[in-house]
Amino acid sequence: MTMIISNKAAVQRVAQVYQEQGQASRVKKQAGNPAYNDEVTLSAEGKEMQALLQKLQAVPDIRSQAEEIRVAVQDGTYQVSARQIAQGIINSQNRG
Repeated sequence: MTMIISNKAAVQRVAQVYQEQGQASRVKKQAGNPAYNDEVTLSAEGKEMQALLQKLQAVPDIRSQAEEIRVAVQDGTYQVSARQIAQGIINSQNRG
């Protein structure tokens, strides 16, 4: 699965935080702490991004179905029953 990240500002911020943490860990290692263990702590933004990514991965991929519908609409062969239209109207009214 390929993921495209389009929020460049968020990616740059994550890279900056990662770089800052890397510099901090080098300083700690240079201080001579022999019991030093690598540790990662996510910021609130990082935790939120992680939760959103997990939710996104749980969403089913519908691109193939969307492509089939797009082709059918373009060819003029896409058909929706009156029952489906009525059900959609009812569902939208119940949500709103």
